[in-house]
Amino acid sequence: MQQSERAQSQRCDSATPWRTKAAALSGCGALLIVFASTAWLASLRKCATFDEPQCLVSAWIQTHDHDFRYDPEDASLWRFLAVAGIGEDRLKIDHRHPAWYTTLHDMNVPDTFASDVLYRTPGNDADPLIRAARARMLLWGLWLGAAIAWWAWRCGGPLAGVVAAAAFCFDPNFLAHSPLIKNDVPIVPIFVCLMATVWLLGERATWMRCLMAGLLLGAALATKYSGLLAIPVLGLALFARAMAAADWPMLRWIARTRLQRLGGAAAIGIAALAISYAVIWASYGFRFRIGPAQDTVSDLADVLKMCATGQAIRDHNPPWDVSPDQLAQWVSQSRPDGVIQSVLWANDRQLLPQSWLRGFLFIYGTTMHRASFLCGHLRQTGWWYYFPLAFVFKTPLATLIGLALATLFWMSKQRLRWALAGSHRWWPLCAAAILPVLYMASSIQSRLDLGLRHILPVYAFLYIFLGVTAAEIFRRRFILGMCIVPALLVGLACETFLAYPDFIPFFNVAVGGSRGGAKLLGDSNLDWGQDLPALADWQRRHPDTQLLLCYFGSADPRYYGIHYVKLKGSSAPADQRQPSGRPPVCAFSVTVIQGIYESPELRAEYAEYLRNRPLLGVLGGSIYLFDGR
Repeated sequence: MQQSERAQSQRCDSATPWRTKAAALSGCGALLIVFASTAWLASLRKCATFDEPQCLVSAWIQTHDHDFRYDPEDASLWRFLAVAGIGEDRLKIDHRHPAWYTTLHDMNVPDTFASDVLYRTPGNDADPLIRAARARMLLWGLWLGAAIAWWAWRCGGPLAGVVAAAAFCFDPNFLAHSPLIKNDVPIVPIFVCLMATVWLLGERATWMRCLMAGLLLGAALATKYSGLLAIPVLGLALFARAMAAADWPMLRWIARTRLQRLGGAAAIGIAALAISYAVIWASYGFRFRIGPAQDTVSDLADVLKMCATGQAIRDHNPPWDVSPDQLAQWVSQSRPDGVIQSVLWANDRQLLPQSWLRGFLFIYGTTMHRASFLCGHLRQTGWWYYFPLAFVFKTPLATLIGLALATLFWMSKQRLRWALAGSHRWWPLCAAAILPVLYMASSIQSRLDLGLRHILPVYAFLYIFLGVTAAEIFRRRFILGMCIVPALLVGLACETFLAYPDFIPFFNVAVGGSRGGAKLLGDSNLDWGQDLPALADWQRRHPDTQLLLCYFGSADPRYYGIHYVKLKGSSAPADQRQPSGRPPVCAFSVTVIQGIYESPELRAEYAEYLRNRPLLGVLGGSIYLFDGR
């Protein structure tokens, strides 16, 4: 029965007119071109975000110096593409900089070092380098869009592929983050292709598919530490396929019994782990040491201290303004847990590159505590409902409505039975559902509540779901589909392009856009230090004012010709020592106003300072201008 259903499905797909396929393929291609063009043009209006300088400099160092000491919190593999093909002489690194020697033992150095290299080293021109790297990063977004369209097409036909591609290409969150020199987007196509490979493995296990599963698993582990979740996801997916009643073709034989299928699944899983282990070592040049010199080995004291702080905060859940002395007492009483001891054991035996182990410990420490902002409240240990609310706030309204309608469509018992009947339908659904469900569950229990960018992998599978559902609605109720699907896509495009070029601070219209978002979420959801060009343009148009600046970011305002008096708490370097006497205007990054990274005293001082000052305007959604008189 299952074979006849699969054959019928294949005949239906082959019966699709070639003109329809060609039109759908052209539509997907056009959407991806619009996506790339829009994301690229928007990125040209923005300066480097907070993390980009250190990511770019670390990519340069690991590629040209074969040294992984810098910024180990991000795994290495994705960074090779960021600087691929850019001439070695385009960026000058001062190896005599004091931070160069301390980065082996101090994870807090990179922010200053990267800014010094890009903005304050003679001969380096930051923006052309950043633009060149961003152009390469856009390839990850194009790969993701193509993978989403392919999977939806395979499951629901050409229309499903077009709708899924449109949902992705018009999403402001991916338009914002795809060009950025960061690994939040690169991990997503790796996850999607890994699960697509698992789906194909479940249909028929071949040598090539087993090899691809291992390579993609390794790529996930060497791109972002959340890629570790791919290991249990792969295991669970293979187990689910083995427990299913359907026969499982494997190489030249067929696993007919459950025991045979479990044995085959275990063999595939072990092979994938072995291949991924080799990929991690290859990403770090098959070298345990962090750098090429013999003495480039860290004692891991910096990350162990960070983990101890995280454990203390996690275990005691202190108030936001806990005293340093009390926190130090808790830290002194902290002992490494099982995860930390396992990493130290692996480090002592050199089982993995030390830079990868060091970065893992850093991320593990941050997942236990991190300053975060939600709906006007600050907390060190986050909220379990942070990402569900962030999803509601920052997902376009048309996408939310589409997801709600798609869920209602499949709630019918008859439709559910149809969707799950036959291995050619339930297995693709299973392969597509496991990762987003586990990823969202993992994100909810994490205390790293920084931004929606951390759950971007969930979106990719929701787009596939939307595409397949739209195609099924058209097949069953064509008129209803014509009324709903185009209207939602037009609404999505309008809401997104009305936000251009300010895609990072995008919030949907239901919560009031970026103005309303300033009361809801902070950090990379809203203000990542990206709007210095807008501030420079404003100052050129207002030469008769004195700018007082409190900036959150790692770019240098002086690089853009901005002149200012630095306020307390600003990450910008000092510029003018004394006010000029012209009418003062205060420019505050909204992250400073929210007080996420400020001391309680400075946060209270600025709250009082700004309480009755008129708001003159908002630049790019992230910089607020106040009358300073």
